[in-house]
Amino acid sequence: MSKWQRYNVSGNSNQKVVTHTFMYNGKQYRNYTILYDKTKKAALWAAFPMHATAYPWNVTRGDSWQYDPALDQSWQPKLTSSYGGGYTRGHQVASNDRRTTIYQMYQTDYFSNMTPQSDAFNAGSSTDWDELEESIQNLGKATTGRDTLYVVTGAIFGSGYKTDATDNNGVACPVPTDYYKCIMKVSFDASGKPVSATGAAFLLNHEDMIRQDKTIDQMETLTGFEFFANIPTSIQDTAEGTNHSFF
Repeated sequence: MSKWQRYNVSGNSNQKVVTHTFMYNGKQYRNYTILYDKTKKAALWAAFPMHATAYPWNVTRGDSWQYDPALDQSWQPKLTSSYGGGYTRGHQVASNDRRTTIYQMYQTDYFSNMTPQSDAFNAGSSTDWDELEESIQNLGKATTGRDTLYVVTGAIFGSGYKTDATDNNGVACPVPTDYYKCIMKVSFDASGKPVSATGAAFLLNHEDMIRQDKTIDQMETLTGFEFFANIPTSIQDTAEGTNHSFF
């Protein structure tokens, strides 16, 4: 799954696809991939795999807020502390998603992985967003053997989005109107060929915070992106057209 999506940024000087990697047990692994947009000062989506053996939960959380070294600092908000305007630093790839090594987890604290989220949306353990993240993490911890869980988290800047958040330099940062997650659990045969897949998607408005169950097809239509591009269409179509009852 070296290619997450069918999207070509050539000719768009405001966007860049970046993949971060880390070393574990002498092997290089993909951590996550983002499509970053400097006009939004945020990633439009972030994608990553989960597998309990390849990506075990080994370390506890520790914060390391810093610029993403793969992007020019002028593209990114400075976020050594929270956004101004009453917004928290909302991870797209959650720290709890990446606990294999300290370095892997610290990469989730790159400013490029942040969006301004209301405290009501981001904080606590009883919000629909938090519960969705925990459900996906638990599904990832249960994914072993020849199965892999692929996750895409995204921010939508819909009509009339706000610009009242500011970074630590007072620079305005657009506030997403909606957030979404697409997941696909893929089974591989002994040769590494994908042989079956199930998928689901979820959309949450930033203000009312109510989870809407969607299909991946619906989210691709809404966002204009096509995810999970390397999955054969013979199994991709069904997985993307149905919201599987993972939880």
